[in-house]
Amino acid sequence: MSPNVFECEDTGGFANRTGVGVRLPATELFTYDLVVLTGDVNDTVTSAGGWLCDRVRAGWRVTVLAPPNSDLRPLQILGVHISSFDGETDFLSKTAPAAIAVAADVLRADGRLRDEILRIMQRGAAEVTFWGDVGSFGADTRFGLVAHRLSDAARAFKTHAVAAASIPASSVGVTEEFHSYAMWYPP
Repeated sequence: MSPNVFECEDTGGFANRTGVGVRLPATELFTYDLVVLTGDVNDTVTSAGGWLCDRVRAGWRVTVLAPPNSDLRPLQILGVHISSFDGETDFLSKTAPAAIAVAADVLRADGRLRDEILRIMQRGAAEVTFWGDVGSFGADTRFGLVAHRLSDAARAFKTHAVAAASIPASSVGVTEEFHSYAMWYPP
């Protein structure tokens, strides 16, 4: 047997595990939820598609709230869950996701949503990420510029998603940039 190989016959704790997420001792299985608010599916796929795909592949439950009557095929290719978004904001405080991502056009257009995002940040209740130019909201010093390096798989899925949206494949880069208020979680 090679010194870098080991055998494990006791898989009792892993064999019966279903789902993804974090399991605390003697509790139910929890998942990380990311809620994404967008006004334009194509913009979301172009600006954040690889990041969303990587989050799904890492075990997150990613739900994109898109405008009614949108072509949802590009989002389906990325593996995210999809729901309708008509501008309601109260669900954010009811669902308590671990992370929220918002397109700049949605933040610019909806003062109630901006206020709700600020309340969530005040409570330290979730990681908040946005892409695009949101003006003065983006100047908040709590946000930092983040470049996410896409995995090879995310780039492949994003390439198919942009093709489904009739967007040139040249829009698929190696990184995607965001502004993020990310909390540090205790160990």
